[in-house]
Amino acid sequence: MPNNDTISEVNSIFEQPWWWNAVTNQNWDVIEVKNGNELIARLPYYITKRLGQNIITLPPLTQTTGPWIKPLIGKPVNNLARRKEILDELIEKIPKKMNIDLYLNSENFYILPFRWHGFKYEPTFSYRIKALNDVNTIFSCFRDKTRNEIRKAEKLLSITEPSSIDVLCDIQDKTFKRQNRINPYPKDLVSKLDESCCTHNARKFLTAIDAKGVVHAAAYFVYDTNVCYYLMGGADPEFRSSGAQSLLLWEGIKFAATVSKQFDFEGSNVEDIERAFRSFSADFVINYRITRLNPLLSFADYIKPKIKHIIGYKI
Repeated sequence: MPNNDTISEVNSIFEQPWWWNAVTNQNWDVIEVKNGNELIARLPYYITKRLGQNIITLPPLTQTTGPWIKPLIGKPVNNLARRKEILDELIEKIPKKMNIDLYLNSENFYILPFRWHGFKYEPTFSYRIKALNDVNTIFSCFRDKTRNEIRKAEKLLSITEPSSIDVLCDIQDKTFKRQNRINPYPKDLVSKLDESCCTHNARKFLTAIDAKGVVHAAAYFVYDTNVCYYLMGGADPEFRSSGAQSLLLWEGIKFAATVSKQFDFEGSNVEDIERAFRSFSADFVINYRITRLNPLLSFADYIKPKIKHIIGYKI
């Protein structure tokens, strides 16, 4: 585990050492590529168990990881060749017999070196508003239904910033229960990450409440100077028609315009959620998932979505 708490050699907030300290209980490491004493690439990693097998994967609540590569200056053709050399060296440092399952930051557009080293890859998707300089124009581009939901919710609900993270955990419990799922994020984990985010001035936590003080929805955003992410949230199933979640996302976008350059919805493979994010007229963003798994984990990875489909689980 590196000693520096905050560094500049990252693609996003999800690669900061303080973030990894919070979500792994300081149980992580990093692969580095250097040119002499100069750091030119880094990839933080976390080892856990899956079906009894050791695997390098993402820690909880961490959307993507590196690799971060120092910006290359020169002709594009030369830069791509140099990027391949750097990636080759970085990949060679990954333990050979270790299972790998990582979601790479969207800055990693050149994915072929991973394939040539035996990895499989597939695209995953998010939506991102890439220019936040004019929030009025952003609002005008929303789908009509979304704009109407927000206007309706503004008349009925108030936005608050709770001092306790408990309300977020309660809302998430209700959200997952409605989906017949168990909340995968224990309260102590969320609290520890929240404490670290507060220390580093890197979060915004909002709730939408009615005149009786009842919480309709909650949203938790994390940010750095580049991107503000909608990390987690949920709505009380009893009030799903109040427009509270759309209102909170709109409030998050307006807040993001004051601290970051872009706003990321973090995407979803669930069709209904993807449709909702798409209604905010954001740009399509691809993050690649790379895997290198032994036969047991490879079969489990193949069969899992099929089982979910059979039992009616939304994926």
